[in-house]
Amino acid sequence: MNELCNKIMEQIDENKIVSLPRWRFVLLRVFFWLLAIISVIVGSLAVGAIFFLFIDYHQHGLFEVSHDVNDFLLAIPFVWIIIFVLFIMIAKIGVDHTQKGYKYSFYKIVFGSVLLSVIFGSILNIIGVGEMTHGLLNKIPVYNFTTYDSMDAWDRPNIGRLGGVVHSIKDNSDFSITDFGGHIWQIHLSTSKNNDSFIPELNSTVRMSGMFESSSNVFVTPLIYEWE
Repeated sequence: MNELCNKIMEQIDENKIVSLPRWRFVLLRVFFWLLAIISVIVGSLAVGAIFFLFIDYHQHGLFEVSHDVNDFLLAIPFVWIIIFVLFIMIAKIGVDHTQKGYKYSFYKIVFGSVLLSVIFGSILNIIGVGEMTHGLLNKIPVYNFTTYDSMDAWDRPNIGRLGGVVHSIKDNSDFSITDFGGHIWQIHLSTSKNNDSFIPELNSTVRMSGMFESSSNVFVTPLIYEWE
């Protein structure tokens, strides 16, 4: 036993191994707990944004219109799903490196992180943080390009969907709008009876399904709906 202890001491002396101060371990422990907490917070923001986007689709009538495969794929919030999965994994790494993290299995840590993210994400969406997060990030070109919201979905005249702001009215059947992409369209109401619950007004935001004339910026629609 003494011989083993001597060998250990010799190795320590030869390699000039010194003990680390306790504060460094405490600091590392705090760092990994903060990493886990921040990861759950970011995961919650991701869940809040995902919930907002799906509710946004529903509120603006996108579950009531036909979709092509491309439309369906665009509607999946891949950016937020990737962020959510990434930060759940970071949360797991953070918990693993805490003092008692080894006691928890991979599935328990992931399940706990997902559960907390979903709970807090739901709360954040209810109080409007999901919408605010999407609105702020949507000003960034890369995020705007990779995220598909209801305005993007109603800015596809090629498949019969158009939305925008009314900027001039000729009569009850003809007016013009500026769509969400900044293009001007002449709108023609093909029926004399529009949706009774809504009459387009100047500067109001509208959405409609119909078809456009390829030779001009004229969009023909049987019904016009308010952008709620």
